[in-house]
Amino acid sequence: MDSKIQDVSEESINRKLPFGLKLGYGVGDIGCNIFIVTSGMFLLFFLTNILGVEPALAGIALMLPKLWDVVSDPIMGGISDATNSRMGRRRPYLLYSSIPFGFVFFLLFIAPHYTSEIARAVHVGLLFALGCTVFTVYNVPYSSMVAEMTEDYNERMSITSFRMIGASIGVLLAGGLAMPLVKIGGGGEAGFRFMGIAFGLLVTLFCLTGVWGTRNARALAANKETPPFMEQVRIAFRNTPFKMLMLMYLFQSLGIGVLMAGLIYYIKYVMGLPETYMGIIFPVLFVTAIVFIPVWVRIGVRFGKIRAYTVGLCILTVMLLSLFFTKPSQLAVFYIQMFLLGIGFSSFQLFPFSMLPDTIEFDEMQSGMRREGIFSGMWSCGQKTAYSVGPGIVGITLSISGFVDAPVQPESVSMGIRIIFCLFTSFMMLLSLLPFYRYDLTEARFEEIKRLIKQKAGQ
Repeated sequence: MDSKIQDVSEESINRKLPFGLKLGYGVGDIGCNIFIVTSGMFLLFFLTNILGVEPALAGIALMLPKLWDVVSDPIMGGISDATNSRMGRRRPYLLYSSIPFGFVFFLLFIAPHYTSEIARAVHVGLLFALGCTVFTVYNVPYSSMVAEMTEDYNERMSITSFRMIGASIGVLLAGGLAMPLVKIGGGGEAGFRFMGIAFGLLVTLFCLTGVWGTRNARALAANKETPPFMEQVRIAFRNTPFKMLMLMYLFQSLGIGVLMAGLIYYIKYVMGLPETYMGIIFPVLFVTAIVFIPVWVRIGVRFGKIRAYTVGLCILTVMLLSLFFTKPSQLAVFYIQMFLLGIGFSSFQLFPFSMLPDTIEFDEMQSGMRREGIFSGMWSCGQKTAYSVGPGIVGITLSISGFVDAPVQPESVSMGIRIIFCLFTSFMMLLSLLPFYRYDLTEARFEEIKRLIKQKAGQ
């Protein structure tokens, strides 16, 4: 590591980071979330309604590629932990993956013309696996950077708020503009191809901006000696706060994965609205989420991350459950529910990602090493695996409910969507409270851990 990076490291440990650095870091997540949300919300719809693939087969085709993430994400984290470069451990991978990321996104929405629906499903599934791999190369090192930038408990929440505002903008762009862009492009295959070009360019642009915006970020030297990869994974799972946080987030991500994949079906087949209403309803949800992130930051500083996030989870759970009872004629009520759901979703965007870096100090106290990449890789693996299962669950539910390739669906499809979109998701949120109850890494305990680390280092 060069001297410039080392000097930045020494000067910025306990001070607030510049606004421009936080903003630059946050912009990088816009591109990542365009990919996450577009693939999570519309790739299943693309397979079932455009390519004519049976829903259960389509869901499985999108689920299987994610098994690769179970291996690739922790490996990518370990690689970035061990990297030495003048750009630090993380940023080279952000730079090298930005252009391929956007290009693969574009390829993903070019409709294949095979006669076999299995071949069409496999084609999209393989491209999705490639897209997830490029995403891993960018996102795992990117996620690892927060713990390096500062050691301050609340400043990490501030950095994460910028990231989550960027993430919410990416979600808003993907959810709000995808179907309008498809319509502008002529609908059907041509429309999805046009959307792929537009979003592919944006993915690359925002990712490159994230690389440039973090050029002055604090970076740490690579570990001089590291245990074998599997030994590092075993050590990581002895980190109780990390285990509880990851298990909690796994349940939540499974629910959110179903929510993302199922929302367009809920709008179309439960509320009886055209799918273009995604361009109205999605902004209601995510503009609210963006606006309330600074509010949750203040609440988190005032009452602590754990208490604040518990309140957010309760709001999220109640609003998801309430959607089960909403009737197609109650459009105004639906908008209010989506607004309140956005408030709860905002806390989901902020708190887990600001808590994750805190668990790394706990690991450093136990192991004496800084292994942000391994932890971010394992975290990303859990998140993406849960998100990928979401479309599979929705696809299988649609198939069981009697979904047909026709404009009008049986009444059983509407009930199946209500059960999976409302009851299943709210149950996952409630289930996540069980491991979260055992997460006890408060600010006071965090500061004590930092004191013990410094005490060990001085021996």
